Amino acid sequence: MTQRSNPRTKRAGELLPPLSFWGLGSLLLAALFLASCGSGGGDGPERAWTVLVYLDGDNDLGDAALADLAEMEAVGSTAAVDVLVQLDLPNGVPAKRYRVVKGGRRELADLGEVDMAKPGTLTAFLKWGAAAAPARRTALVVWNHGNGWDQGDGPSPAAQRRLPSILRDDDNQSPFLANYRVRGAIEAAGVALDLLGLDASIMGTLEAQYELRTVAPVLVTSQEVGETHGWDYTAILGGLTSKPEMGAEELSQLIVDAYRDFFENVFYPDPAHAGYDRRHSISALRTAPLGDLGQAVGGLARELGRLLGDPATRDATGTAIAVARRNVQAIDRYSQPYVYVDLFDLDRLLEPLSPTNIRPLIQAATIAEYHGDGRPNAHGVSIVFFQRPEAEAVGTFDTNYHDYDPQTGTGNKGEFLNAFGWDELLSAYYAWQGGGAAAREGRQAP
Repeated sequence: MTQRSNPRTKRAGELLPPLSFWGLGSLLLAALFLASCGSGGGDGPERAWTVLVYLDGDNDLGDAALADLAEMEAVGSTAAVDVLVQLDLPNGVPAKRYRVVKGGRRELADLGEVDMAKPGTLTAFLKWGAAAAPARRTALVVWNHGNGWDQGDGPSPAAQRRLPSILRDDDNQSPFLANYRVRGAIEAAGVALDLLGLDASIMGTLEAQYELRTVAPVLVTSQEVGETHGWDYTAILGGLTSKPEMGAEELSQLIVDAYRDFFENVFYPDPAHAGYDRRHSISALRTAPLGDLGQAVGGLARELGRLLGDPATRDATGTAIAVARRNVQAIDRYSQPYVYVDLFDLDRLLEPLSPTNIRPLIQAATIAEYHGDGRPNAHGVSIVFFQRPEAEAVGTFDTNYHDYDPQTGTGNKGEFLNAFGWDELLSAYYAWQGGGAAAREGRQAP
């Protein structure tokens, strides 16, 4: 299972409980709050930003959820920036909606037990938040575990051993919410987002980014496994409330800067993390170029597939791909080893076989990017490229990485896989690897 590693909090101090004065009159007070936070006489919303945080702590991240909520409370909402949170915790604790205020939070709704890994729950939160606090710009942060690509709608053997995609709700025994379902849940809300942030591990994969490219013009994801504390919400909200007129791209830059500053200035220098693998990464992307990026990867897959299919070029092509896979920047060596590689770096290594515009498109999409020096060739976009036989040996190879087959119910419903043939290329490469030059020459397949 993909987990945020090394539980800890960034700031000292006790977590603040919900304010206690919301008793029997909570519904009336909530109604008064919503009425008082209207659009300001029909001239459009007075708020510059509403930040909606879908804080799924109904799993092993309950303490981490409270720690990040405390970071938000260090700044709180202002007249120009509203911060609304839906928090769910494990062990039957009811889910609640809050307005985050400086020094605490005000309860706006007690939802009882909800399934945070159900599309309708996310849709309802997004609809509610946009209506409760209309603003000129809206950001949605989806917070939980993550693992990049979907293993489909049913638990494949590999999926039973780890967390696919994003979101998990232990009280309801809901293991995940596939990327296409996240997209559908957001689209069903009918809310125009300016920024979508996935505060979760390993969501910086093209499989996930391509799926979510249509729901917001700016997307913030991480290629690597994160820490339990997640983003630095005190720094993010502090910057946003100090300059609420900033746009979505500037806010995404702020998120990346805050993440980098924490790891470089607080986490890595901490003696407790001496010698720690400096793997952490985060990227802010414009989503408009991601459609063309998918097309470019599809073109690369077709050309390499053609070369592998030609007896005259098969062995040279297979060997070159094997060398590239062996030398490419690997991503996530801990929870999902031998699965993800950096797409920019892979394209660089494969350029002699098939020049593409993949790297320029990644550069065009990138607003800001950070990677620790333990991942020197990370650039913000990963892609699945199982390394075999190692992936089989550690149980991270998943046979469901292929187009969805409605007759068998196997495969992946994600748009990227079904549109561009990357899985077909991998299959062709693995077929060569199993019976091609490496085997004939008595060498271990890479």
